[in-house]
Amino acid sequence: MKITMEMSERAFPIAKKVFAGQLTRNDGKIEIHRISGMNEGSAQAYITIFLAMMSGEEYKRAFNNKTNKFLLENIRKDYGEKHFTHALNAAQKHINYYATLNKGNLTGLQSIVDQLRP
Repeated sequence: MKITMEMSERAFPIAKKVFAGQLTRNDGKIEIHRISGMNEGSAQAYITIFLAMMSGEEYKRAFNNKTNKFLLENIRKDYGEKHFTHALNAAQKHINYYATLNKGNLTGLQSIVDQLRP
């Protein structure tokens, strides 16, 4: 199933609640599925990617470039430069990880990171 921007936009406030400790990851996954129609596996990945971005950690699962840009821009808007820098670093780590898989490069995501990096 393709992750639409509407799904991503509906999932974002729920991922924020997981980050804030107001929902468990499992409850967040179920809630994202319920309100957006995103399948639970993708909802779990969305939360995992969001949390990795917030902490600057590498993540393995990939999302489309529109969702990645949405996450980066909204982390900046809602959490400020410190978390935005973490998010950019996490995205770069993901790009570097993906390059080791011999499946090509994430040039679209690299362009987004380069464009947004201060």
